[in-house]
Amino acid sequence: MKRNILSVLLMAMPLIAAAAESKNATASAEAMDTDSVISGLSANGRTRPFPTGEKLQYFVNIKDGDKVRSPFRVAFVVSGMGVSPVKAGEIEGTGHHHILIDAQMPVDIKAPIPFDKADEYQNQHYKHFGKGETETVLDLPPGKHTLRLLFANHNHVPFYIRSKEIHIEVVKQNP
Repeated sequence: MKRNILSVLLMAMPLIAAAAESKNATASAEAMDTDSVISGLSANGRTRPFPTGEKLQYFVNIKDGDKVRSPFRVAFVVSGMGVSPVKAGEIEGTGHHHILIDAQMPVDIKAPIPFDKADEYQNQHYKHFGKGETETVLDLPPGKHTLRLLFANHNHVPFYIRSKEIHIEVVKQNP
């Protein structure tokens, strides 16, 4: 460990010296507004690594309480697992995303997540992303809806890595 730190310091020393000699180094550092780059979270919150084995799934661009116009884009992520298409078969530590729309978590933990009927619009409940997709466009009817991500294996059996349930409202399109 000490050897690695020493190596990093030796490699960084020429850069540090060059920065110190530069007359513009101080001026450009003062001109940079890092507040706009760094979030309002504490340093501890921004830099906390994921504990080994922590698996999280969450929406990237929508949050609880959002009002959206349909169709709308939804992006999602999983950490602690890899994303792979169903056709790849069983690959340890990987799976694919599902969105549960106005649906409760499955009760049977060994059963695959159900599929909606083809061309279902008014009663969509299960969106499968078996090609390894990490975003989609949802077209939901106006009204209030709940969304939750659920990560599953190549057979659509959940790992029970899931997001928090969020509530959104789809508002009518302008004519």
